[in-house]
Amino acid sequence: MDTPPTAPASPVPRPSSPIPLDSSLRTHLKRLLPETLSSTYAHGLLSGHPRTPEQQEAFEARKAEIRRSMTKNQMEKAYEEVAERIRELMEQRERMEKEVERRIEVLKAEREVERRVLGKFKGKKGGAGGV
Repeated sequence: MDTPPTAPASPVPRPSSPIPLDSSLRTHLKRLLPETLSSTYAHGLLSGHPRTPEQQEAFEARKAEIRRSMTKNQMEKAYEEVAERIRELMEQRERMEKEVERRIEVLKAEREVERRVLGKFKGKKGGAGGV
């Protein structure tokens, strides 16, 4: 009865409970955007990768254009519409994955039947040849 090895102590102290999503320890707010649009990366980018200066300039120009042309409510409505489309795509993908898993199970069952039938044929050939 060996005891499982314990993990070495981490030099960074961990809190006893999960860090809340709105904690400053976890979330870094992006500049000039509503708090609802936040990133867990220190540089504030959702992708986790820093932008090139050209990408950043294009991003800032597009953001300024959106902020000039839309009110906060319009931005939130547009966000909700995009989020709904993404939710629908995710649900569709989940349905497709379940269908694939179901089909795999059917194919596994068919393969098991084929394996049993092949085993019976091999058993008959071996038994008939010995008599």
